[in-house]
Amino acid sequence: MEKTLFKNTLAIFALALSFTSCNTGPVPEDIVGDVPGELQGKIGELLGQAGTDSAKVEFAEISSMFTYRPGDNFANVEVKIVSPEDKDKMVQYGWSDMKDRRNMYEKSDLTVSTALGSDLVDTYDGYKDMLFTYGDARKYLDNLPAYCKEALEASGYKDKGYVSSFSISVDDAVISVKHKDANLFKTYRISEDGSHIVVPE
Repeated sequence: MEKTLFKNTLAIFALALSFTSCNTGPVPEDIVGDVPGELQGKIGELLGQAGTDSAKVEFAEISSMFTYRPGDNFANVEVKIVSPEDKDKMVQYGWSDMKDRRNMYEKSDLTVSTALGSDLVDTYDGYKDMLFTYGDARKYLDNLPAYCKEALEASGYKDKGYVSSFSISVDDAVISVKHKDANLFKTYRISEDGSHIVVPE
């Protein structure tokens, strides 16, 4: 049965590790990951907040998002991982940055549900088939700057396009491009070998 992740509606975002760093520097200009090593570094920071590292943790999803808003762009990175304290729980660690909410780190508890949303899955054995390791994701992380360039070119939006999201799950990796001035977007899957985006014919 297909499983999917849902945030626990009772989760409080101000748990233990939520804090704001200095409000210095410009607001983000691009998605985190268009520069080599950038997303890897941010994942390392988030795992550090979780008290673990990439050699130990199992992921359910890694995502990087960006929204173009002149003067107030928004960037976000999230990792959904098995809790380092309890294998039967899943947690999300996130980072976000925008003009009035600079460099914010947050933690929230997650629940795992079936695709219908009616059956909760609350044990490691129940959701282990949706997990992957950092080693599994490495080829996508390393090639993300190339995907960004390929997706922007394939979109045809030219200088009006920007990479809006990139995500990795156990059996898929996708990247999306949006148009700055219109309600247009295009999404591309990444090839199974992780080398390039797949442009539909």
